[in-house]
Amino acid sequence: MAVLLLLLLSILRLAGGAAATASEPSRSPATALFVLGDSTVSCGGSSSSILPLNLTAGPCLFPSAARRRLLPDLLAAKMGLPPPPPISTLNGTAAAAARGVNFGGVQYGGGGIFRTGAALGQQLRLAAETLQLIQLEEGNPQQDASSISGAVFVVSFGADAYARLLARAPGDADAAAPKHGRRGLGRLLADRVARGVQELYEAGVRRVAVIGVPPLGCAPRVMWAAAGGGCVEEANELIEGYNARLAARLEDLRPQMPGADVVFCDVYKGMMEIISNPARYGFEETKEACCGLGPFKATVGCLSKEMACRSPERHVWWDLYTPTDAVANLVADWSWGSSGSRSDVMTMNICSPISVHQLSAGPLPA
Repeated sequence: MAVLLLLLLSILRLAGGAAATASEPSRSPATALFVLGDSTVSCGGSSSSILPLNLTAGPCLFPSAARRRLLPDLLAAKMGLPPPPPISTLNGTAAAAARGVNFGGVQYGGGGIFRTGAALGQQLRLAAETLQLIQLEEGNPQQDASSISGAVFVVSFGADAYARLLARAPGDADAAAPKHGRRGLGRLLADRVARGVQELYEAGVRRVAVIGVPPLGCAPRVMWAAAGGGCVEEANELIEGYNARLAARLEDLRPQMPGADVVFCDVYKGMMEIISNPARYGFEETKEACCGLGPFKATVGCLSKEMACRSPERHVWWDLYTPTDAVANLVADWSWGSSGSRSDVMTMNICSPISVHQLSAGPLPA
């Protein structure tokens, strides 16, 4: 009798647990994608306002290609969402912003290598105002609007700041930031980006993907300036230090943001895998840019289509600092947590503690 009673109790517990699980709603797919960042996420005003003339044209030179080769747009496609439109193209209504906005093209003033903080602050203000507009439109200003709680935010700062820093000689860079120096930049930027994530949380955001800085020490312009034949280790060490500090700051923040998921995507790791094993991923040229002039095609940046190589998919770098479409697609696949459409390419997990797919609860990885 006792055995039967224990068995009955066990069955009841299992049934109760199953019922509780069934009653818990599964996480909904992302409803929108909002983007904050520098020229890594947007073409609007980035080349001229962030970097000196001729340092980079990036994806902005050829508008027809720009919308498909920026990382946030590739991730939006994986989420089943349209590319988030630039804030400058919207009409100021909540309906226009409900499925996402790219704040990255915002022009901003200021000077010096630390102007990234000003850009982030301005974009955060615009994001907060946009979220308030959506909340008011949905008639729920005191609580998280459904479109906000279901949105994913991508935050990508630092690449332009380091491109500017590395364009200077070490002494010039230190002179431009006498209180902090080259290594101090990483501490300041990481702390500022982490505070930005916290500000987004306070505004009701619950899903954030923070993008690290790529290995610009291997970028054609940096290698050309160093007059060497390979990646500039000192430059990459600076960037690795920044990425590590940013990942650590986000780790410290997570316990302070209950109910939120914040992931860090290590683009540096993904690109170094490609640079170290180019043939594995179908690349032939890891040093020379596809578009430009001079050694490493890095003396003059990409200014016209006629300057571009015939097989950009074989190159890691498009121009002085910007990866090619082929690299961007691999990084997007690895951020999502898949090998994409190529069965011969290994799946890397460059985001932690979860993938962007898990963050967005989107379709299963290919």
